[in-house]
Amino acid sequence: MELIKENIYLIRNKKIFSSNTYIIKNTVNDDCIIIDPGFDTELINKDIEENNLNPISIISTHGHFDHIASVSFFKNKYKIPFYIHSSDLKILKSANFYLKIAGINHKIEIPIPDRLLNGKIEEIIINNFHLKIYNFPGHSLGSCIIQHENNLFTGDLIYKYGLGFNNFPGEDKNKIKCSILEIFDIFPINSIVLPGHGQTETLINIKNNNNDLTNFLSN
Repeated sequence: MELIKENIYLIRNKKIFSSNTYIIKNTVNDDCIIIDPGFDTELINKDIEENNLNPISIISTHGHFDHIASVSFFKNKYKIPFYIHSSDLKILKSANFYLKIAGINHKIEIPIPDRLLNGKIEEIIINNFHLKIYNFPGHSLGSCIIQHENNLFTGDLIYKYGLGFNNFPGEDKNKIKCSILEIFDIFPINSIVLPGHGQTETLINIKNNNNDLTNFLSN
C-alpha cells in the first residue's frame, strides 16, 4: 500500500490482471472508501487490516472485471454497500464472460449493487465523505469519474500515458473522445488524475504531454 496523498492510498493489483485500487481515508477517523477493488483480494485485505482501516463503502468506476473483482469479498466481510452506475449493470453481470473473452481462466463472484448511480452527475455523502460522481460514457456506458476534493478517480477513461482502449464490447471511441474533451473542459486543470492503471498525474500535464491522447482527440 502506497500513501500517494495525505488521505489516499494506492494498492497496485498484480495478480491475474494488473490494475489500481484506491482507498480514501477519513482525515478524522479510520473510516475509508474502497474504489475499484481488483484481483489482489488478499493484499488489499492485508493492507486494510494492518492500517486499522474501517471500510464503509465500495465504489467502482465501471463494471469491468478488473474493477469489481474483490467487491463481493469486502461487501460481505464488512457488510457495506456497493455503488456503481446503472448503465454498467449488464457489463457487471457479464464480468465472467469478459474474463473468458480475455483468455483469463478465473471466475469471480458477481456482486449485487446496493446503490445504483443514475444520470450525468450525482452528489453523494457517505458519512463525512462528500463525492461527486460524473458519468462519462465511452469505455463503457456507465463509466464514471469519482471526484473527491481535487482528486479525480478516472477508471479507464484517461491515463498519464497512452489511451488504454481495449476494444471490449460496448466501447465507443467517439463517445470516449467526447467524454475526454468534456473532462478537460469542466474540471480544474490542476486536478489530480488517479487512473485505473498506471501513474497519477495532473490533468494539465496529461493534456500537454500525452501525445497519443492529443493525436486521438485531433483526428
